[in-house]
Amino acid sequence: MRLRLPRPKTFIGLMSLQTGTELIALSLLFNKATGVYGILAIFTGYALSAVQLSMYILALLTLIALAYALPHIRKQSPFENLALAWLYVLDTIAGAAYTTVYAVAWYNASFHDPKGPAGADDDTSAANSTITADGNPGAPVIKAAGVQETATSLVLVVLFTLVRVYFCLVVMAYARMVLQRFAGEQQYNNAATTEEEDGDDNTITEVDESKSVFAVGQQLGDGWKGKLGRIMVSVGRGYWMERKEDEEWTRHVSSKFRARTLRV
Repeated sequence: MRLRLPRPKTFIGLMSLQTGTELIALSLLFNKATGVYGILAIFTGYALSAVQLSMYILALLTLIALAYALPHIRKQSPFENLALAWLYVLDTIAGAAYTTVYAVAWYNASFHDPKGPAGADDDTSAANSTITADGNPGAPVIKAAGVQETATSLVLVVLFTLVRVYFCLVVMAYARMVLQRFAGEQQYNNAATTEEEDGDDNTITEVDESKSVFAVGQQLGDGWKGKLGRIMVSVGRGYWMERKEDEEWTRHVSSKFRARTLRV
């Protein structure tokens, strides 16, 4: 059984995918813009770890890519929107990796480092055990509070991760819609030009490689963009290029070009 990714048709049920993608891209843009300030720490002499430095450099590169792709959301440019979808997916994966690294480091420092808060509590447990007003040991209370804070932080991290995954699905769904709309118009244009379109055929299946948006010889298949576009589409091709007649955009494109063919 093949796994089928969810394919949102709206953003939180209130806005279009295009508006949702613009809002998501803007939020990521502001996030990366604030992260770039970490680069300035290098010039102030502040010591950065290798993980911190790589995170700030990645934020800078992501900011540049976002500034390039953001205007193309409204233009519905196939290559740029596909690149934006992959950028957001990879940034989400990288963010999850950095969060994991920092969480493990924080956990080790808090609960296993003898000089950390937990270790300090262990060293002074005898002295702190008589501090509380009700006569209960103080160190266990502090440890319980630390565990509760850890659980709260974990819940928040999971919630934010789920939100990012949903944002990924929205951006991917919009890029998929842009790709398929362009491919559909390209297909019907070619069919109308060569007079090979069958007016009674309502079935649209997965696009062949020869008719792919980034295939060699097609409008978007030349140059480095064509090569990179073919690479991006090849990963999860069934998701990006599989089309069904019951989708609204397909009916729109189909009726549009059939009407034009009839007039001709």
